Amino acid sequence: MDLLLLRQAIVLLASAVSAYTDWKTGMVFDKITYPLIAVGAILNLLEQQWLGFALGAAVFAIGYAFYFSGKIGGGDVKLFTGIALVLPFFGNAIFLLNSLFVSAVAAVVVFTAYFAGKYLLKNGLNFKENRKGMLTALLFGAVLLLYLFFIFQMRILSLLSIIMIAIPLLFGLIFFAFEKGIRKEFFLKKIKITALEEDELFASEFEKEETVKLLGLKFKGVLGKDEIAKLKKAGIKEVLVYRDAPRFAPFFFIGCLVAMIFPNLLELFFLRL
Repeated sequence: MDLLLLRQAIVLLASAVSAYTDWKTGMVFDKITYPLIAVGAILNLLEQQWLGFALGAAVFAIGYAFYFSGKIGGGDVKLFTGIALVLPFFGNAIFLLNSLFVSAVAAVVVFTAYFAGKYLLKNGLNFKENRKGMLTALLFGAVLLLYLFFIFQMRILSLLSIIMIAIPLLFGLIFFAFEKGIRKEFFLKKIKITALEEDELFASEFEKEETVKLLGLKFKGVLGKDEIAKLKKAGIKEVLVYRDAPRFAPFFFIGCLVAMIFPNLLELFFLRL
């Protein structure tokens, strides 16, 4: 019990500090995540919690795949890995799943309302720029609507349950529909090669075709040392990247808090559904 309380305290402290640094600087620093991972490993060794090690390794592998494709930052991957090690299970559930569920839903709703709202007020629907995203979102939306209608007709879920599921999904579809325009409007930056940092998110869909071919980034979305060296060797002076991405760590801190108050959140949610 004492170690469990210690694990909870460490998780809250690490997620709170990460939320603050991410909000202020857009970074989750290694000086937070590396000690977190180390402490998690030590606690699991003391309690011989081998499943905790397995969960941490799985989270790192999955997170790195998302990082490699440019979907999340490296600091987030290390933070999630550390949390998975320090508090693998809580209330007979995987703690990270509960916290990510809450934080993802909150982030999708807030980010969509803010960025899509600002984008639409300024640019309107702009079908030409967002054609692919809008058509894909409409297709997925139609399939989702039919599916929800089917399960309602079959009495699998109540109307309230369907509404609870549909709201965050609707926000997610809206963001996806205008994602290209939102990225261009709020996050696209032209940066000099000399000012590039490692792990920059490459804006391949807006960059010149010859630059994209030079880098050969098929599945990788971030610029590392090798890619920056290629750009310098080719004499390219500037490149398009995405910067000032939305801060996720503050939502993750909220997710951790909620997951501790309602440790069986996902189980309760889906059972009630």
